[in-house]
Amino acid sequence: MKSNLKDELKKEIIQELNQKLGGDINNLQAAYELETDIIGRRDRLESSLNAANDEGSTKLSSAITKAELNSKQINNLKIKSEEFKKRAEDFLSKTQPLMSELDKRFTAIGKLEKVLDYLKSYAKIQDLSQQMKNCKDDEQLVLMYSEMKKLCLQYKNSHQATYAKEYTHYWHNILKDNLTKHYDDILKQLKWPFTTGAENSPVPKEVMNKFNNLTKNLFLIQEPEDLLAKVTVAGDFSAVQDPCLPIRVLLRPLKKRFAFHFTGSRQTARIDRPEWFLTQTLTWIKDHQGFIKNNVQPIADKLELKSVRAVDEFNEGLVALAAERLHTVLALYHTQASKGDIVDVDAAFAHAVDETLGFHKELSDITGFESNSVLSVLTKAETFVRWLAVEKKYALTKMDEMLDTEQWIEPVAAGVGAAVGSLVWVPRGSDWFISLLKTIEDRYATLPQPGHRIQFLELQLELIEEWRVRLTQITSAAADSLAPDCFLVAGPHPLTAIINAAQHCRTVLLQWAHSLHYLQLYYYRRQFHQFTQQQHINDDDESESTTSSDDDDDSDDETRESDNENDGVICLEEVEERAKNMALKEVTKRHSIIDGSEYDTTPIANPAVAEPLDDAGEEDAGVFGDAPALLYHLRQAALTSLIQFMLIEFREDLQNYKKQKWHAMLTVEERALCMSSALCRPLSTLCTRLVTVSETLAPTIAHFLKTELALHVDNCIFRDVVLNNWFNTGGTLQLTHDVMRNIIPAFSCVGNKPVDNNPVPKLAESCMLLNLDYDDARRIRTGLAKNESDVVGMIMTMGIVTVTPQEALQILNQRTDLADASTPTSVMELF
Repeated sequence: MKSNLKDELKKEIIQELNQKLGGDINNLQAAYELETDIIGRRDRLESSLNAANDEGSTKLSSAITKAELNSKQINNLKIKSEEFKKRAEDFLSKTQPLMSELDKRFTAIGKLEKVLDYLKSYAKIQDLSQQMKNCKDDEQLVLMYSEMKKLCLQYKNSHQATYAKEYTHYWHNILKDNLTKHYDDILKQLKWPFTTGAENSPVPKEVMNKFNNLTKNLFLIQEPEDLLAKVTVAGDFSAVQDPCLPIRVLLRPLKKRFAFHFTGSRQTARIDRPEWFLTQTLTWIKDHQGFIKNNVQPIADKLELKSVRAVDEFNEGLVALAAERLHTVLALYHTQASKGDIVDVDAAFAHAVDETLGFHKELSDITGFESNSVLSVLTKAETFVRWLAVEKKYALTKMDEMLDTEQWIEPVAAGVGAAVGSLVWVPRGSDWFISLLKTIEDRYATLPQPGHRIQFLELQLELIEEWRVRLTQITSAAADSLAPDCFLVAGPHPLTAIINAAQHCRTVLLQWAHSLHYLQLYYYRRQFHQFTQQQHINDDDESESTTSSDDDDDSDDETRESDNENDGVICLEEVEERAKNMALKEVTKRHSIIDGSEYDTTPIANPAVAEPLDDAGEEDAGVFGDAPALLYHLRQAALTSLIQFMLIEFREDLQNYKKQKWHAMLTVEERALCMSSALCRPLSTLCTRLVTVSETLAPTIAHFLKTELALHVDNCIFRDVVLNNWFNTGGTLQLTHDVMRNIIPAFSCVGNKPVDNNPVPKLAESCMLLNLDYDDARRIRTGLAKNESDVVGMIMTMGIVTVTPQEALQILNQRTDLADASTPTSVMELF
């Protein structure tokens, strides 16, 4: 390390000498100057070193002297501190008994001061109470009562707080009785409660001022919120906060009137007329809520009572009366049924439910918010189960009554706004059933709990299955009732009614499945299923952890159970909210991509429901599950029976057409040709039935029926006529004329919907083969006989795709102009 430093110093010195001396070695003047500079630097260094040595020795000696003095002082202080410590210990030891005695006395004095303050607080409350006894001014009494309430809130000691609360309750009752009497007098001058339609004279200003002052005082003497008790309406179906004191006083005369008219043995208290007290409740709300809003709520706002909602509390108080009476009435139905006082208990119960739902709807329109007090009566366990049972009973009874009458097959118009002359095809029974489902939906859609709506949805699904089963049961009887004279004249038939009913119900269900209401139920049921599975998993995990731990504290178990219940409520709320969001997103998505051209605009029983053209039976049915698919299969089965009936007669009448001498027909000019007489009867009968049936079927079903029937006719004539006969030129021309000018036009279109360009493809392709030139026909026949792929591809490019190569070869072999010596003798005998 040192050698490295020396080398660096040498390099620096050499570099400095080179800079000062330069490259001229004869420059002695520079050498002298360098020497002089170095000598001067040496002298300065020596002088500085000498001065430093002298100054350092002087400072060092002075520092040593100071240190010795400080050491002596420290020693002296240590000695003094020891003396002081010893004196302090002696003093403390002497004064310790006195300190102990003083502490005891000060503690006693503190306790006495607390007792004195405690007694003063009682005295203060008593003095305040005595002042209130001697006071005759209501305003001063209210102010002193407010001070007493503050004292009551300040005291934390249990006995002291209890004492203050007792005095507060005592004076609250006195002030409330006193002010209530004055309030009742003012209400009489206001002619409270108001009467509907009565001409009320203007209220004097003095009376309104007194009303406002009394209302303010009633607000001020109201007990603190933490002292108010929760009140529960009878039946434990609605727990609401006790309304503010002015509202309670305002409700008292209305409660008396309600009890007078709608309880007891009065005629207005009939349990089979719940609409009387429900209507009266709505009338009272409409007559009085404006006064409450304009004269009571502003006073609460001035007093900054943010928790007071005067109008809502007044309305809830009246609704609670109706809910309590409704609960009593529904409970009486059970006892009255056993006594036989009511003829039809279920009818009375259904009437009460309808009136309750109507009351809830009108109440929401009047008040602007939804009160679930009345609905909670209907959703009590025993009432809700009975509601479902009554809905099911009446639906099944009416279903049987509807199907037992012949009127159910009659078509109904597609609404008042339907165009004149539009096709009417929805059966009355199907229209009634859809209306039934919609009515049930309207009734339960207002229920706040999704679980209750899910149970009603299950009832709807059960009714849909019952409807399908009943239609299935009468399908075979309807098919057996088909007779030769059926569908020759216009008019509905049970079989076509079944087809239309299945189509209409299926179409409506598919449309409903993508509405917001049913999408919410669909997603909620799916999310709730996942939630319950997760809950079961968590319960299993908790049970395992509980068995593994032997000793658990009971209080900890209760706390854990309450936490789990709270978590479950939160999770269920999240499930419902998530289901709503998913349904809204799905509806928005469908509305953004929907194309109006995909729907048939033909009016049906519900103009808002469009009929989808996609007839594969595989649409997403959402919450309805397999119901649309089962209705689709029912429709197809009925259609199959209808097609088979029409084809049986067609085949029987086709025998003469099949036996015509196609191999020996005379050649007639094309313009002189007419339809074969043997084909007139079967084809005209079939077309008559087809037109008549198409007018009574849904447009989509009519299109499907004509397409399927054309394919069956095509296959029937192809098998029975084309493949079983020889054709000469005359026979070929006649068959071509029958197919192109008669059969194809008969199945060409249904209304405004064109069928495929070639409804009878096999017959059309057979005519192509029979009309081929001799050379082309001979060449193709030879290629098909040798199974040459080029020839097969060539006939496919010609448009012959439904007739197989083997069938094409057979048709060509049955042309008389291609017959040769190789033709069998039995065939040659035809000539």
